[in-house]
Amino acid sequence: MNIIFTRTYNFREQEVKFVQGVAGIYFIFLTELRIAYPFRPSRLIYIGMSESKQNSIAMRLRGHLTGQSGNLGISNYANTHRVKFTTYSSEVLRNYGNDNLFDVESFFLSDFLRMHGAFPICNGQAGHQLSAPEKKILARVEWNFFW
Repeated sequence: MNIIFTRTYNFREQEVKFVQGVAGIYFIFLTELRIAYPFRPSRLIYIGMSESKQNSIAMRLRGHLTGQSGNLGISNYANTHRVKFTTYSSEVLRNYGNDNLFDVESFFLSDFLRMHGAFPICNGQAGHQLSAPEKKILARVEWNFFW
């Protein structure tokens, strides 16, 4: 099964509203600049997660836009470059065999590391250890979307 990215939004307050109340995984990327990761370049700068509708993807993105999240790399890129984001809701991600969003985020981060030789530039770590090894996600991520 392939994980593809189709719908993108501009990383601005007007479009962040479209994911209000949505839990899941989000991907922040640059529209023009590619980061020179060790194995291959990518425009992806961050993979994040919202585990609940109360702390939705929109709330997390707002925190990144304003710098309140503490991740100044994201807000600095947003202030100096054209930035977009895309999302996968927790409901859709359940179809890949693991409904633990911490596991799913860890899967995306680990797979990005495997393909690019480093974590996305604005991610500090790999997430957490898989909670249930038997719930391993068997999917191929279409990272070329961010090329």
